[in-house]
Amino acid sequence: MAVKREISVIVVSYNTRELLLECIASVLENRKSVEVEIVIIDNASTDGSVEAVRGFFPELSILENGSNLGFAAACNQGIRASRYEFILLLNSDARLLPGALEALLDCMANERCAAAGCRVLSRNGGESMVAMNFLTPFNQALELAGVGKLLGSKAVRRTHPVESGDEPVDCSVDWIEASCLLLRRSALNETGFLDERFFMYSEDEDLCFRLRANGGQVCFTKSGSVIHQGGASAEKDRTRMLVQFYLSQMRFLQKHRGSLSVEAFALANQAVLALKRIHRVLTGRSVESKNLAARLEALQAAIRLFREARDLERSSV
Repeated sequence: MAVKREISVIVVSYNTRELLLECIASVLENRKSVEVEIVIIDNASTDGSVEAVRGFFPELSILENGSNLGFAAACNQGIRASRYEFILLLNSDARLLPGALEALLDCMANERCAAAGCRVLSRNGGESMVAMNFLTPFNQALELAGVGKLLGSKAVRRTHPVESGDEPVDCSVDWIEASCLLLRRSALNETGFLDERFFMYSEDEDLCFRLRANGGQVCFTKSGSVIHQGGASAEKDRTRMLVQFYLSQMRFLQKHRGSLSVEAFALANQAVLALKRIHRVLTGRSVESKNLAARLEALQAAIRLFREARDLERSSV
């Protein structure tokens, strides 16, 4: 199928001024063979992001929110304000490398492809795993324990081994992170946009789950690349973001796998984090021990918040 070389690029901005400017510049540099529309949604940044964009790129469309609505809600604003069939969700701390847009669009020649992603590199050149298997009650804990990667089943492995195949495009992926995620508008119109109950994290996994349930494919291409700093908006409040990360994961499990899966997830991940922390203490690795303690505390806080919200919802029915 011939694919129109047109993309609406949606960038959600929250206090990443300099990185945002780099991100926009990288998109504009990829316009040689692709018609690009850029929509910026700012979630009440206080670092001069909006003013900087208007100063350097006055031709761009910017939607300003009076408060931080969250990533999913802001993306939905951008999707509604954009016009092309193919929509790229791109983090403000990401930078497209040459050829990335073409590679992503090539995936859409497959009519079943509802979402596509590409290689994501860190600023030091390392490669991040963005092709993932759907969360189960146990696969994240098993991978954290060092067991998941030894096993091939999706039920016990969180990351998807895209490097194992010879094909340039892998359409057996469950989901791809929204740091750089190309979507087909017609597929979104059938399944619905991002679920705004996910304030941050897991909204991309939930969306891909629904797209696949509707018969769509999620594809990963090895041909394109993007550099992603990762967590730039969250660096100032890592504890709160960790809590949000686990809370969103439990909401995903509740939505798609039920209450028992949430309880199993909570038990498994608490156990693995606690055991790993004890091991680090006994082997004198204090920094790792402190990091694991922080993750365990964040998980336990998220469990409390999730249960409180669930009990409140049940009592109001």
